[in-house]
Amino acid sequence: MKTIIVPIDFSKNGDNAVEYAIRMSKMHYNKLIFMHVFSLPFLNPEVGMVYDQSFTDAQRIQADKALREHVEKVYKSLGMHRNLLLSELEVIEAISLASGIEKINHKYKANLVIMGTHGATGLKKYFLGSNAVDVLDNTEIPVLTVPSHCKFNSLKNIAYCSDFGNIDNELKEVVNFAKAFSAQVVVAHIAKDNNPAASIEVDPLIKKWQETNNYEKINLHIVQGNDNTHVDEALKSLLAQIEVDLLVMFHKQRNFWKALFEKSTTSELVYEWTNPILTMHKK
Repeated sequence: MKTIIVPIDFSKNGDNAVEYAIRMSKMHYNKLIFMHVFSLPFLNPEVGMVYDQSFTDAQRIQADKALREHVEKVYKSLGMHRNLLLSELEVIEAISLASGIEKINHKYKANLVIMGTHGATGLKKYFLGSNAVDVLDNTEIPVLTVPSHCKFNSLKNIAYCSDFGNIDNELKEVVNFAKAFSAQVVVAHIAKDNNPAASIEVDPLIKKWQETNNYEKINLHIVQGNDNTHVDEALKSLLAQIEVDLLVMFHKQRNFWKALFEKSTTSELVYEWTNPILTMHKK
């Protein structure tokens, strides 16, 4: 059984991710940790402006009540009742969502964070106006970000974008996730000028991955590019050629997201990406 942290900020987009997590949990009996982070306004202790414990306690009680009522409301909207054995409510004071998640994770040792995105639905603006980048940079837990209006369905096709660096370890993590859904894993690779697609022995490579991971549902999709091919251009080609229910990326200090956001020369196909992205961390 996996433990999933679900941040709640009482927003509409956030609730969509909560619904996504609930439906996933019902299918796979995951334990959900619904959490809300509150922070106290800054006061200057040098001029005698400090909070006493009773004020902090009152804020926590108010937040706890709001969280409980909100979670029950979401379950009711889905025609469900919250399973008290498979869910917890946590209210925590922290300076940021990322630091709050880390505190919760220290207690529960979670496997995944599921959170919503705010603002635009396109891949170019995927994290703008949200806490997701901060969470990605400051937690070690995989983060599944859910765009607004995206509903959970049993995942059939998972695309894992790889440069073949550390692929054995990364693919193992992706396959472990995919097995819960019996999903097809498509390894998407951008072939550059110094390593063109024609030089890659596809069938032996796929067979090796299948045997190593004891999982037959692994395939390889190569996007032929060149040394100047940008990340979003490759993703455009990928999304145009295969059906993808979930995109998996491995992240290290914003390298991928920074590259994606700093330049954009592609069509609306990339910008209109509305499926979840699972971001795991490079070791």
